[in-house]
Amino acid sequence: MESGEHEARFQLDALQADRAALAGRLVQPWWWDVAFGLLLAGFIGSYSSHNIWVIGAAVLLLALGMRWLIATYQRITGTWWDASKVGPVQDRVQRALRRLVVGYFSLLALGVALEFLLDVRGAMIGAGVVMGVAAGLSSRWVTRIYVAGLRAQL
Repeated sequence: MESGEHEARFQLDALQADRAALAGRLVQPWWWDVAFGLLLAGFIGSYSSHNIWVIGAAVLLLALGMRWLIATYQRITGTWWDASKVGPVQDRVQRALRRLVVGYFSLLALGVALEFLLDVRGAMIGAGVVMGVAAGLSSRWVTRIYVAGLRAQL
């Protein structure tokens, strides 16, 4: 009996060590959040150009940049996680994401109204910069919530 308990304890300790190592690996490098924010800011800000070719190029750059960021994250961490299904802190992350989405769409609506209804040139650049900074910071914040949740279960 004692040998089986010892083996089970050893396996549990190994599992906890693996979870701690995974939690530490999940945090993306700081430049990942910066690049994510810049991609989003450039895309949103492109609407100030009022030029379909500039906006189209921004869409393409956003798509390619996000594909590269995702591939880079997966190469660095060895995994990918969905912020809407994050296990131990799922409710907290989903509440935060709902608030962020409401804030993003409110800011986007304000920028669109200023730029296209009130003819305030450059309003979408301002909205893009604020949304890009918020996206980069919230990306880091949500990752930290997830990692803290994984570590709390150890």
